[in-house]
Amino acid sequence: MGNGLAGRTVYAFGDSIVQGHVYPRSFVDLVAEREGMTLTKFARNGATIGADPEASGGQIRAQVEGAAAVAPDFVIFDGGTNDAESVVKGHYDVGTYAGELEKTLHTMKRKYPTARIVYVAAHKLGSRDWATQMALREVTLRASHTWDFVIADVFGDTAFDTRDDAQRAKYTFDDLVNGFPGTDGSGTHPNVAGITTFYVPVVSARLKQISPR
Repeated sequence: MGNGLAGRTVYAFGDSIVQGHVYPRSFVDLVAEREGMTLTKFARNGATIGADPEASGGQIRAQVEGAAAVAPDFVIFDGGTNDAESVVKGHYDVGTYAGELEKTLHTMKRKYPTARIVYVAAHKLGSRDWATQMALREVTLRASHTWDFVIADVFGDTAFDTRDDAQRAKYTFDDLVNGFPGTDGSGTHPNVAGITTFYVPVVSARLKQISPR
């Protein structure tokens, strides 16, 4: 394919946006198939960067710790989506999130020192408190400079914004219809149209930018 991605391996960690919610395929599956990469997903619905005893998916760092020891070429992960709810509920604050994000990155870099790490910043969420989203985003942007990882910035580089009710209805889903993601979701989980329109182009382009030739 000549893009530096074909034949490469990628591990994917994170929450339901990476796992796929109630559908087994997410944006990382489509990216891997399109680019000829070998994908292993460890993401879990409900996962958080911070430690929230009420989070159904546990911590994302635990996914990394439990993953295969053989290093992939790329690590893709997300976070903050469920943390935004945890912060609003008072289970921890933004400073705690920042510390846990650093611990997560330290674990990734220690375990996979040769892997290129890509954080996928989810779209603008109408289903989460806006000020909290922005505070967590600032933490992530600062961490990217400190910890030398790149951001596939769906939040900043696309128009995907489910505060817009038309976009929420068109591009997100909560349930399956005839086995496939439907529409008219809460604004959190991108359906196939949301994935292919916004996530796949941004993530593929970022991987190509940092892939060795």
